[in-house]
Amino acid sequence: MPERLPALPLSAYPYVVETQLQWADSDIYGHLNNVAYLAYFDTALNMALVEHGALDVTPGGEGLIGLVAQSGAQYFAEVTFPSRLRIGVRVEAIGRTSLTWGFGLFARGQALCAARGNFVHVYVERQTRRPHPLSPPLLACAQALFTDPKNDP
Repeated sequence: MPERLPALPLSAYPYVVETQLQWADSDIYGHLNNVAYLAYFDTALNMALVEHGALDVTPGGEGLIGLVAQSGAQYFAEVTFPSRLRIGVRVEAIGRTSLTWGFGLFARGQALCAARGNFVHVYVERQTRRPHPLSPPLLACAQALFTDPKNDP
């Protein structure tokens, strides 16, 4: 079993997306469904890539794409509708063909994240789906968002 991570403050994430919790993302118990956390993380990650010029989402787009090789989340506090959300994004490890992304999901006004998540993306050529070394735009994005978890508060 992986080690239990601590909840982090928003300042631990160099990129932040704000959004509204969607009614459809609530489960029968009245809180944010576990699978919805991953969808919010994925949306924030792709927003960061697009805004850093590292992902082309146009029809017929070019460049590398990331395929999820691993994902996970740890939960610290309940999030319920109607919450305004902030999703923090960072890169925690840079490999030759992969990036380890870290996330924090915050309900507006909360000092610490309600959940932390991670994705490992392996970057591949769109047509062949074969791993490829990180492109210059991906590497620049990764370096801009890199935060070493060893330095977490």
